[in-house]
Amino acid sequence: MNLDQCVDRALGYLDEVVRGRFAANPLGVLRDDLGLTVTAVDHLASRRADGGACDGVSFLQDGVVLYAPTPYSRRENFTLAHELGHWLVEQVEELYDWLGDQEDPPRMLETICDRIAQRLLIPGAVVDSVIGGRVRATHVMDLYRACQASVPACSIAVAGRLPHLGAVAVIDRDQDEVQYASVRPDAAEGWPTVFPWPGQSVPTGHPFRSMPLGEAMTRKTFWRTPWGKQEDYYVDAVSEGRRIIAVFSDIDIWDAERLHIDEPRDFDTRPSTEIHCCGRTQTVRGYPCQDCGQPYCPVCGNCRCGRIAQKEQMCSGGCFLRYQPHLLVGGLCEECRS
Repeated sequence: MNLDQCVDRALGYLDEVVRGRFAANPLGVLRDDLGLTVTAVDHLASRRADGGACDGVSFLQDGVVLYAPTPYSRRENFTLAHELGHWLVEQVEELYDWLGDQEDPPRMLETICDRIAQRLLIPGAVVDSVIGGRVRATHVMDLYRACQASVPACSIAVAGRLPHLGAVAVIDRDQDEVQYASVRPDAAEGWPTVFPWPGQSVPTGHPFRSMPLGEAMTRKTFWRTPWGKQEDYYVDAVSEGRRIIAVFSDIDIWDAERLHIDEPRDFDTRPSTEIHCCGRTQTVRGYPCQDCGQPYCPVCGNCRCGRIAQKEQMCSGGCFLRYQPHLLVGGLCEECRS
């Protein structure tokens, strides 16, 4: 199973009629058709840290979705569609099994939900009408003007048409920072070790830093991670308003260079381990916790340390220390009982 098949299976859980109504009335579908409790919250106390482009948080076990309201806006629609993506993934058990075998399950989950949101908000026929040939950076805003979806949703749609490993990034020109990125992993190798991601700064010396307003460029350049690892990419970019919209490609799909001498690309190859957590046995990929040596569960995010800590209870005797339940008698630890 690959990323696109995951999105297909998640959307397959949704009735076709309900799916067709979503773009016109996201709140109505979530509340009336799916029975979810959806509440607008002006200031969310927490946001996901894995690159999702929405302003929402879901508590799926309670059927609750909280979101930062921007009424009747494209951004709000995308947020609600993204949160519906989380709910849909939760309904299809095999998707969590697949996520557990990925290099970075939380990031991949956010990517799946972003793509679900894009599919809910932008009909495939509209994407086809805008992207008739090679993917270009200008297609993002062309698609934005052709539908009612947000810029991130349009970026996802464009990234989905890349023929190979690549990404679409939206960069704040004033801050020189990636606002949003949609990555298309390699079909065989998975995620590369270097790619643009929200919150990353445009590297020092990168041509984007000196790109004038209204200019377009197609060339071979580089991207560097915050920890200093660098890889080359072919890039097609346009500077429009406050943004630079850039399409990154592993291969030269625009014939930007005459001579192609490309170094082999590094991919994430973290170890796989079988664990039993959240009621299931699954294989997870990732580095283990340094303290307990156990991997992190892709569902709850806990290692063995975290699972033990969740069971701890605070002593009611005033010492404010936490203990495993079997060490407390009448709610008191040994010290407070003496």
